[in-house]
Amino acid sequence: MPENNDLDSMEAVLDTIADAGDGRRVSVEDIVNEIGDDAFGPLMLIPALVAVTPASGIPGLTATAGLIIALVSFQMVIGRKALWLPGFILNRTMSRSKLDTARDWLAKPARIIDRLTGKRLSFLVKPPFSVVPALICLCAGLVMPFLEVIPFSGSVMAGAVSLFALSFVTEDGILSVLGTALVATAGYLARTAIV
Repeated sequence: MPENNDLDSMEAVLDTIADAGDGRRVSVEDIVNEIGDDAFGPLMLIPALVAVTPASGIPGLTATAGLIIALVSFQMVIGRKALWLPGFILNRTMSRSKLDTARDWLAKPARIIDRLTGKRLSFLVKPPFSVVPALICLCAGLVMPFLEVIPFSGSVMAGAVSLFALSFVTEDGILSVLGTALVATAGYLARTAIV
């Protein structure tokens, strides 16, 4: 699956966000243009990270992030070389100040995470094995809009997607294993809560 070779760490992805757009509002299209439409891992990581931050309290943000995650991961599953997003998603905007706040909130954890990641079990995030985490992210993205009514539940799911997306960015299969464990745990807890 294609990747932008310059975006091989969480910090690099966050720095790229800082350069997106040139106004007081930043659109999804601005971010895609800055990253490149062939960098699926970073393009999935950004909405997942934003949905993990306090910005997830903005009405509709978790649902939008989930929809973007689902579309990106679906295109990873089918093997597209360049990302396609519909206009109504590309035109969605967020204030630069909120985006900068989310980036600043993630800056320190990003440095720590980047020190802990490395190219381990890389085969898990390369074809044909990469289809499995991409399918899990597809399901997670489709569920996220429904989780918006339950406080912070969308953030937990976005956290799992962040692990998968970061595993694609850093080629660290250990993160993919951790993401699978987090989704399985969340599913088990949801099931026991319902029963």
